[in-house]
Amino acid sequence: MSTQQALARQSRWASIRKEAQRSITALLIALVVAFIVVLFTSKTPFEALNIMLTAPISKPRTIGLWIDDVAKLTVTGLAFSLVFQARQFAMGVQGQVYVGALASTYVALSPLGPTYAAIPLGIIAAMLAGGVWGFIPGIAKAKLGANEIVSSLMLNYIAIELCNFLVRVQLYEKPGVLTSTPFPKIAVFPPLFAGTRIDLGLILALVAVLVVWFALYRTAWGLKLRLVGHNAKFAEYSGIKSTVIMVSAMTCAGALGGMLGAMFVQGQTYGKLTVMFEGGLAFEGILVAIVARSRPLAVPVVALFYGYLRQGAQLMNIRTDVPAEVIGVVTAIIILLVSSSFSMPGKTWLTGLFNRRADAAPVAVEGAPK
Repeated sequence: MSTQQALARQSRWASIRKEAQRSITALLIALVVAFIVVLFTSKTPFEALNIMLTAPISKPRTIGLWIDDVAKLTVTGLAFSLVFQARQFAMGVQGQVYVGALASTYVALSPLGPTYAAIPLGIIAAMLAGGVWGFIPGIAKAKLGANEIVSSLMLNYIAIELCNFLVRVQLYEKPGVLTSTPFPKIAVFPPLFAGTRIDLGLILALVAVLVVWFALYRTAWGLKLRLVGHNAKFAEYSGIKSTVIMVSAMTCAGALGGMLGAMFVQGQTYGKLTVMFEGGLAFEGILVAIVARSRPLAVPVVALFYGYLRQGAQLMNIRTDVPAEVIGVVTAIIILLVSSSFSMPGKTWLTGLFNRRADAAPVAVEGAPK
């Protein structure tokens, strides 16, 4: 190994250690603040905190709920990471989830639903629908100069209301029930572990991590995308069509959002389309992407920890008198600390103290009497 490669690897590991330290310290501070909030909002604060920290791994069922959340948070985190890598701030993953779910629902309820083609075709249809929903704000910005934040947020509302409308007037099981007709069993993702919600979606999430990592760091497209995100003008001078790269990144992110929609409605959690089915989880991918610094391999790790906190807060809300909004406080603190130039409290003071002690220590001189 050359000296340059060794230095690059050393620098990479130093960066990983720094980010890990920052994230862990932020998490610990957030948990302390959460405990203080629980202390003032609950009659049994220690029991509530114990449930939040231990309940997700207390039973196979709750472990399944946790891992199911992790798979979904990983995919939405990857979708946001792609657009953030291109320095775009599109917020359209939630809408892409809804149109993807709608597309997979039509496949599952079509004559193809009771066949083995239902699952792969449902995923493909969802990714195509999500890709189109991601392409629209991208091309609107490239050709019309539209702000991608505004256009993607407006498309979210359109997708959600369109989905809710079709469930109520066309796809309903019976009048007054806000769910579609249940999917055929063959159109629902098979569970990986019996009796849990861990299903094919976990495999899809892991494959998505590898594909996005490979696309970003092992292809010419990924290099161009990162160059555009780092300095769009320099990329243009280098002959890279930044608008094409930007639109393609938003389209790929949309495809991931669409796949997440299929994971929701074709997964063990539902097996049908339900009004407001994703419960805001798709939007929480912003947190995962920010904490992971938009790095694909870090996304599932962050999703693992955040999914645990998320599931613990929900179980705490069900079993105690603490509102689930407490996790919102924890989330906000983590974002503020990790996304800022935050470091361990007292680190500078400790470093200076040890340096002063080292300078003051007597230095042994060769030949001097001991």
